[in-house]
Amino acid sequence: MFRLRFVFWLLAVAATFIGNQLIEHKFIMTLMVFLLSLPFFSVLYGFWISRKLIVEAIPESEFIERGQPACWYVRFTNLSKLQTMALRIAIKANTLHLDQEQIKSTLFVSQNSSQDIRLTAIPTFTGPFTVDGLSITINDIFGFFRLKSFSANQVNFPNIYVLPLEDRSETYHEYLSNQLAAGEFPAGKSQSLQDEIDRLRNMENGDSIKHIHWKLSARMQEWMVKEYDKEDDHTITILLNLPEVFFKTYNKESNRLLYLRNFMLDHTYSAIKIFLSREATVRLKTYQPELVVEEAIHVNESDLLRKQLAFIPYRLVIPFSEQIHDEKLGNEQNILYIITHELNHSLVADLRELSTRIGSLHLVFAIDQSGTLEAAKEHIEHLSSLNINVEIAHSRKVNDYAQ
Repeated sequence: MFRLRFVFWLLAVAATFIGNQLIEHKFIMTLMVFLLSLPFFSVLYGFWISRKLIVEAIPESEFIERGQPACWYVRFTNLSKLQTMALRIAIKANTLHLDQEQIKSTLFVSQNSSQDIRLTAIPTFTGPFTVDGLSITINDIFGFFRLKSFSANQVNFPNIYVLPLEDRSETYHEYLSNQLAAGEFPAGKSQSLQDEIDRLRNMENGDSIKHIHWKLSARMQEWMVKEYDKEDDHTITILLNLPEVFFKTYNKESNRLLYLRNFMLDHTYSAIKIFLSREATVRLKTYQPELVVEEAIHVNESDLLRKQLAFIPYRLVIPFSEQIHDEKLGNEQNILYIITHELNHSLVADLRELSTRIGSLHLVFAIDQSGTLEAAKEHIEHLSSLNINVEIAHSRKVNDYAQ
């Protein structure tokens, strides 16, 4: 990148050339050669000096709640003992969502010393958050050019993970708790366990009507229920079908999907909190590497699952259809909780097959447009006919769960 001094250099070369034409003298020829050699020497020396720069980024906190500022401490170390570095830093990232398109600053780093800057931004979306557009240029020794030294892929900016928020609505908490306690969404066992009765007993408050032994109740003239092996082992498996977002083609549509993704992750985390409050065992399948490494003594189960949600990238690792087929749902699985942003014939067919092998299936259909619900109406009716509990969760209005 040319700088103003380069223009002055061009004028000096032009003036020297004209002077040489008017007065031929060895001094003017020597001056001409000297001026012409300056840019080449400056560029070569600049590239050598750029190798003396080290850039390190350390996050202030690895996890933040959405709405809190993400912060990195960026250290620039000048190993040169000859030259002070004049750095121009430009940062641009779709995931930053700042008011301005770029962050620009100039930094002077003295020879054989370090300078720190504090980079902060408030992320709008849940998930991995980092700087994906970074450019660091160094002024050459004579100030003719800015030489590119580092880009985003050369500087290791560790991810900061933005955690989902909990929906503290009492209405939804009451709704899902009632679904867990009632027969529509029972904490029961798969159909194959229905014959493995551990014992029969008198019916008590809180027992599901699905466990009533009708023939024995009619004969005994009082309600008798079937109690199954491992009935109290309530296990809930959670699968998420989140929309993919490609930041290289960032536009209004990808922005809409990001906000829908926020809503789905918040909704899932809220459901997890309710499940855990009911003393259920939660298996969250995100098909991600085991990146959360925490000592259990410092983090409870809810926090660990919340962090696992924040690790989910914006692009799918495994197609959702393969995730469903990959599930080995045996008798120990009580409930399959699926949250999805799309319904199609293939998914309905997969759910119909799963519904015969598990105790209960709860499907959350997350939408942000009324047309989406109309298009999926036939699929929802089909799922309801299979006794699959379908929850419609609209991200852009207050959901009435009392209905």
